Amino acid sequence: MHIIIKHEKLRMIEVKLVGLCSMDEFGAFVSELRATIASFPVGDQPPTTLYDFTDATIQTQEVVAAMKALAEHPAMIHRRVAMYTDGVLARRQALRISENRSNMCVFKGRAAALEWLTADSLMPS
Repeated sequence: MHIIIKHEKLRMIEVKLVGLCSMDEFGAFVSELRATIASFPVGDQPPTTLYDFTDATIQTQEVVAAMKALAEHPAMIHRRVAMYTDGVLARRQALRISENRSNMCVFKGRAAALEWLTADSLMPS
């Protein structure tokens, strides 16, 4: 299951993933995420995204591969994305998804992830 919250004034999308995600659920998530991104007014910077994996279980390799493909999509490389979880295995999966992506970072907690998302000097060009 997923929950997407749009923070228009902050130009941020907050995503909470819960439990195990099937490929059908992932497809629905991607559709909702893309619609949310497109709903932001055109601005100087695209919206950032904060992912909370705290209540997510370890995902199947198929779902992780689909998440990695989404992260590598050309439309995503200019968006800053932070992921956080206190789970060691979930953090490893998040690191796999974000490897080689300068616009993505994985954190142990929400506060550090938010601080990184809002640091203007870290925005990739």
